[in-house]
Amino acid sequence: MTQTVIPYLTFNGEAGVALEFYKKVFQAEITNTRYFHEMEGFSGDKFLGERILHARLTKDTNDLFYFSDTLDDETDAGNRLSVAVIFDTEESFVHAFALLSKTGTIEIPIQEIYGGSKYCQLIDHYSIHWHLSFEKQTTTKV
Repeated sequence: MTQTVIPYLTFNGEAGVALEFYKKVFQAEITNTRYFHEMEGFSGDKFLGERILHARLTKDTNDLFYFSDTLDDETDAGNRLSVAVIFDTEESFVHAFALLSKTGTIEIPIQEIYGGSKYCQLIDHYSIHWHLSFEKQTTTKV
């Protein structure tokens, strides 16, 4: 079972500026940027829609950090960092979710996000914020 663990940084509307700063610091590139207005069913105003839903800072094909903004400005210095874990099997993803959620708080239940991939978000009983995902691999026939 292969797992990738990536720090996830959350901001109150400054994720884009932070991305540019850390891009220079780590000599990396910004990839996979998605905005809240692209999310199905988004009903917020244009200003909030331009906030970053998810972006990656990548170097040499390796993800260094994930970034996002909040819609509610509820992030402060104590809860800007969480942990993203990417599982290579759905079974290990569900197993981790079951154990962490048993005594934790589910913020976003397991949901399909795109192409059969799954995602959830929770806080465990130690107050650690987790972003768990299973990224379904697609095979291309040649």
